[in-house]
Amino acid sequence: MASRAGRRLLTRDDWTRAALEALAEGGVTAVSVERLAKKLGATRGSFYWHFRDRGELIEAAVARWERENTIELIPPAEAIGDPVERLRHLFREVYEREVDAVELALASAPDEPLVAPGLARVVRMRLDFLRRIFSDLGLPDAEADERAWLAYAFYIGHHQLGRNPATRASRPGRLDPLVELLTVTNSRDRDQRRDAR
Repeated sequence: MASRAGRRLLTRDDWTRAALEALAEGGVTAVSVERLAKKLGATRGSFYWHFRDRGELIEAAVARWERENTIELIPPAEAIGDPVERLRHLFREVYEREVDAVELALASAPDEPLVAPGLARVVRMRLDFLRRIFSDLGLPDAEADERAWLAYAFYIGHHQLGRNPATRASRPGRLDPLVELLTVTNSRDRDQRRDAR
C-alpha cells in the first residue's frame, strides 16, 4: 500500500467506492468532492490527481456499479444451459440480495445527465439478457420482449417494495410460481410442469 508522510495514498478505486457509498446514502447530490475528501481523510489534491471534476467521478462510480452489478453477473448466468433454470437462478440471485441502495438512488435520478447513460445501458443489458432467456424457450421475438419487460418490472417492483421493512417481511418465500408463469410456453407445458410437482 503506497503512502506519503505516513498517510495512505488513495486510489481512483477508493474515490469511486466512496462516491457509490455517498450515492447510496443520499443520491447524486450527496457526491461532493469536499465531503468525500473529509470522509476519506484526504485532500482535494488527491481527488484532482485521479479525476478532472465531480462529473468524471460520478460517471466512474456509475461505470463501476454497472460492471459489478450487471456486466460481471451476466456471464455466469448465461452459462446455465436450461433457460428455465437460468431464469430461476437469476431471480434467486436478485431476490436473496439486499435491496441495492445505489440502484434505487440512480433510478430516482433517471434524467440526471451524469447518471442517465449508465442507467440506460444497464437496463438495456438486463432486458437483452432476459429476452435471450425467453427466446431460448422458443418464444417469438414479440413475446420474448414482453416477458423480458414483465420479468424486469418484477425486479424493479421487488426493489421498491424492499425499501419498506413491513412490505419486505410479507414477500413470498418462493419464486417458482413466477418462474413458471413467465416460462410456460403452452398449455401442455403447463400441465406437464404441474404433474411433475
